[in-house]
Amino acid sequence: MYDSVQASVIESVASRLNGFFYRCQNDAGYTMLFMTEGIETMTGYAVSEFINNRARTFTSIVEPKDVPLVDEAVAAGIQKRTNWEIDYRLIKRDGTPNWIHESGAGVFDDKGELLYLEGVCIDISPQKEQEGKLEQLVSRISGTSNDIVDAVQHILGELRTLKLLALNARIEAARAAEHGAGFAVVAQEMKSLADTTREEADRIRSLMETLQTLLRSDS
Repeated sequence: MYDSVQASVIESVASRLNGFFYRCQNDAGYTMLFMTEGIETMTGYAVSEFINNRARTFTSIVEPKDVPLVDEAVAAGIQKRTNWEIDYRLIKRDGTPNWIHESGAGVFDDKGELLYLEGVCIDISPQKEQEGKLEQLVSRISGTSNDIVDAVQHILGELRTLKLLALNARIEAARAAEHGAGFAVVAQEMKSLADTTREEADRIRSLMETLQTLLRSDS
């Protein structure tokens, strides 16, 4: 157990963090042996409620869907004797979720026996909120770019029809000899317009496809 000096130093450091330090047992409820006051700021529950499971276990305030993820990360860290890093949600006293990032590790004795777990949990709710907004923005941009690509594909189809009409017009102009000269000029202009527009449409489609690729890689 921490002595008073150690606890004082840890509390001083913890007060500068938007989070809390802990030491707990490796059991189903993660029975707390020591916690700093940041847990109350973060969740609305007092430290005293968790120590030795006096009023509740730590697991009881973890989002139920996240409990298996936490257990898996802790088990893997203990087995490999490395730190675990995991994001998960705590359910506050008012029922709302609070995202935290936990960095923890097992503490072993000289014989290699696990004594307890300890680590730090930091509030990352603001970051998660921004990530959610960014994902929504990316989704909207991706949807819009899909619509643009579909529209360009339609334009390309229409241009293929225009080029075919221009080709037919040139054939008919050739058949009409000098009487079709004016018609031939119009046909050539139609073809030139179709070629130029197709090139621009292809360029837009290429840019939109590149944008979609970038959005998928960043999301």
